[in-house]
Amino acid sequence: MNSKKIWINNKAIGEDCPTYIVAEIGINHNGSLALARKLIDAARDAGVDGVKFQKRHLLSLYPRDMLDHPEKYEQQFQYMIPILKSVELPEADMVQLRAYALEKELDFLCTPFDKKSADFLEKIGIHAFKIASADLNNLDLLAHISAKGLPMIVSTGMSYREEIGKTIDLLKESGVEFAILHCRSAYPVWPREVNLKMINWLKRYDVPVGYSGHDIGIVIPLVAASMGASIIEKHITLDKKMAGPDHKISLEAFEFKRMVRDIRIADLAMAKEDRFLLRGEVLNREVFGKSLTAKKTLPRGTVLTREMIRVKGPGKGLSPTSMDDLVGTKISRDIGEGEVFLETDLFPLVDSGAPVGADFKSQWGLIARFSDFHEMMVFDPKVIEIHLAEKDFQLAFTPRRKYSQHLVLHVAEYLDGKLMDLCSSDEGIRSGSVALVNQTIALAAELAPFFQGVPKVIAHPGAMSLNAKLDKAQLKKALLVSLEEINSLGVELLLENLPPYPWYFGGAWKGNFFMDADEIAMFCRETGIHIVFDTSHAALYCNAKEIDLCHFIKTVRPYIRHIHMGDAYGLDGEGIQIHEGDMDFDRIMPLLSDYRGSWVPEIWRGHQNNARGFLIALERMGKYNF
Repeated sequence: MNSKKIWINNKAIGEDCPTYIVAEIGINHNGSLALARKLIDAARDAGVDGVKFQKRHLLSLYPRDMLDHPEKYEQQFQYMIPILKSVELPEADMVQLRAYALEKELDFLCTPFDKKSADFLEKIGIHAFKIASADLNNLDLLAHISAKGLPMIVSTGMSYREEIGKTIDLLKESGVEFAILHCRSAYPVWPREVNLKMINWLKRYDVPVGYSGHDIGIVIPLVAASMGASIIEKHITLDKKMAGPDHKISLEAFEFKRMVRDIRIADLAMAKEDRFLLRGEVLNREVFGKSLTAKKTLPRGTVLTREMIRVKGPGKGLSPTSMDDLVGTKISRDIGEGEVFLETDLFPLVDSGAPVGADFKSQWGLIARFSDFHEMMVFDPKVIEIHLAEKDFQLAFTPRRKYSQHLVLHVAEYLDGKLMDLCSSDEGIRSGSVALVNQTIALAAELAPFFQGVPKVIAHPGAMSLNAKLDKAQLKKALLVSLEEINSLGVELLLENLPPYPWYFGGAWKGNFFMDADEIAMFCRETGIHIVFDTSHAALYCNAKEIDLCHFIKTVRPYIRHIHMGDAYGLDGEGIQIHEGDMDFDRIMPLLSDYRGSWVPEIWRGHQNNARGFLIALERMGKYNF
């Protein structure tokens, strides 16, 4: 069972999300504001998501006599009370540390041990409450904190299963978002005592499950993450030999950095249980794979026998594993000798009798190339988006009549064997890319009389690299120069938001610009240009940066003039069929419910099999008020 997600500061947390890593500073600052700042710096350098402190109002927790005279009580109080008094930071220091963590782009979490501390933390504005294991059964405190509505992370050390269940019931009834951490509250806990299989047991509650570690080293947190722990919390210190109860079970800065690095690698390797083919795999499958093909010309109505079918490349049709299913099928089209059988030969699309896209309030469309333009127009879309390749300008394409559709042209992505790049520092590539855009605009003007309204022209900004991280300021400067040189009169020029790791030339590249929502919105405000919003690209970027796609959409919504609608998977799986990737369409589509502009389903290989992929996407999008 996949546990549901929670959100902390626009970061999604759940089993299918990148591991949320918390550096537990706790009381390892030893009461020193300066040391606390250094620990935040170390956590930031390690690459964690958030830092966590502790807050106590000691008079709310212990009798005054115990605080004033701990020597009168048992040994454990004689040891701990003086430490707790010495390490409790003033409220003003906590305010400073919160601001410092935000300056370092870290989430600020804190454990309140009493109601007064919880009220203070709410007042200063923390991102989430952490509940210590000792308070899992403190239902009065939990009710008080959950009423504040902030996300909660609850540790389960020192508790029995029945207590865990009772606390989870209380939190679910409150409606607050929360996660549960498996924890063993011993300092240290030895590997034989960790019992990581409790992570699997806790997943039955359908909330994110993590691990709070008091173990030694980095192996156990790494194993926990590979088991599906959505959150990893470990103590951090600058020196394990410092005085204090937690330093000895903490990781020093270099160890914490190594742990974070290894968990991030494990996240990439683990991915999900879903099986998607990589772009490179699909291309190789087509080149090296085999299909079921017609051994001879077969007229419509033929009932297929095994003797009529042979296995041959390329791998662009029905897989040889479908042989038994295909035998005995009555085909509904003429098939030439050597032609591949298609999925539609085996599973014809059901004609509901209603026109495709009849219920959409927005201006839906389809993607075409010159080669299949007329086939796509049979479905009578409101919009036709023609994706150009560089050599398409050499083809003779003449519309047959005046169409009722609106026209969108997508600028070719390649230029003389290189990537089209309006942000390039190579003047030859940049100026050549500008010329390609202007050539596309000229073509749009030539075709405009055959279509309705003002044509749209889509261009990728570029800014891709194989490995190097490029300077955003220089990329933006080059793009501004390119826009000045583009003659967009007579068309609406749109830039497309880009993915973090796009596929070009059969491999994965790195995006450097025009991916971040705030970055895009600022550019649009400064230049007056609008965008094509690619949902798949945006989701991949949000996955990579662990941010909320809904926040992304809200930020760029005012600048959207066309949409590419597709699902996404992981960090580089773009153009996935709707409802087959990571995206929660039920959550994001209400943000676009009032959109009445143009859009197309952009499903990779969606044009094949008589546009089967596009038509499935349209059918699945039909459930939304869109």
